[in-house]
Amino acid sequence: MERFPLDANAGLPAREEVLETWLRVEREVGANPSALHRSGRRARAVVQEARDRLAAALGVDVHGLVLTSGATEANDLALLGFARAARRLDGVRVGVVGSAAEHPSVTGPLRALQQAGHALAMLPLDRHARVVPEALRDALAAPGPPRLVALQWANQETGAVQPVAAALDALRPEDHLHVDAVQGLGKLPWPEWAGRVGSFTLSGHKVGAPKGIGLLWRRPETPLDPLLVGGGQQEGLRPGTESPALALALAHAVELALAETDERARRAAAWRERFLGALRASPFGERIVVHTPLEPDAALPNTLSLGLLELDGRILLPALDAAGLDVSAGSACASGSAQPSPVLLGAGVEPGLARASVRISVPPRLEPETSDEAAARFLGAVSRIYEVGFR
Repeated sequence: MERFPLDANAGLPAREEVLETWLRVEREVGANPSALHRSGRRARAVVQEARDRLAAALGVDVHGLVLTSGATEANDLALLGFARAARRLDGVRVGVVGSAAEHPSVTGPLRALQQAGHALAMLPLDRHARVVPEALRDALAAPGPPRLVALQWANQETGAVQPVAAALDALRPEDHLHVDAVQGLGKLPWPEWAGRVGSFTLSGHKVGAPKGIGLLWRRPETPLDPLLVGGGQQEGLRPGTESPALALALAHAVELALAETDERARRAAAWRERFLGALRASPFGERIVVHTPLEPDAALPNTLSLGLLELDGRILLPALDAAGLDVSAGSACASGSAQPSPVLLGAGVEPGLARASVRISVPPRLEPETSDEAAARFLGAVSRIYEVGFR
């Protein structure tokens, strides 16, 4: 049975043309970029080419780029590194602001900072897992020490777009806004605020690069302390030998994602609309709760988070998997947990419904008409669960 890959927010296969870039560089440029001989200088030139192309594509200062193993490392470096630098330079513990909507690679560092003595404020969410703008403004207007604010571009589960521009308007000069921009790249138009935030992160495998590469961009004047020691690469912020092949593959994948954003968004939105229409027209239409905001520009166009009323969620994912649908219950980093999604719980979703909720995220180049077969399989699996009484 042909499977439907509907878990694109968890990651994409590496694109063929990007793999060709990776393989070519891996074959031809084998020296250490830190070596001083000619081969080393050639490897260093490839890394610099990748950095220059990334900065040009993203419209940011190349001196702010840090190549990492992925967005998890990049988020840790941005959040923990800023807090440690503030403590070292100014002798203060920063105030930390975040929400349950954030990816685990952000909420983990936030909790670690809280355990280290930094005050943590978790902002309320609306029913779509959007940060409530009024609560964000109030948190940033309150007096106190410099604040480290974590606010994602778009949510990985409901797809909700967060109020980054509003946060920028409310920041004080001493505050630092970090944006996990992983889910938006290639799905939403690249934002004008990218070069104005304190820092943002991206992940290679979310846009068709091989796994194992990501980046952190921060304003060059932003103080960060490294999390790793033992080398001087990348100004000491991320010691360790860079991979010229992965760096150039990342640049290639980012360029392709940016160039194809509009077409990807159009195709994904059409697929989602057709799929959801089929579900709503079914006998189970009234039992389907949509967690994703469907207003124009309110969410990632490829993302649909659905809950099924009066259904035992423990059997839902296995049933959909057996039907050939690759979907998830939330962030892939937490998919092994039997607990309901913290994002949906934070959005006020009742625990039973949160357990009976799935995320469907459409990959690029999936034609809208394929949604008919996907919807038929989805409804067939759900029908069998309701018929045998798992509720």
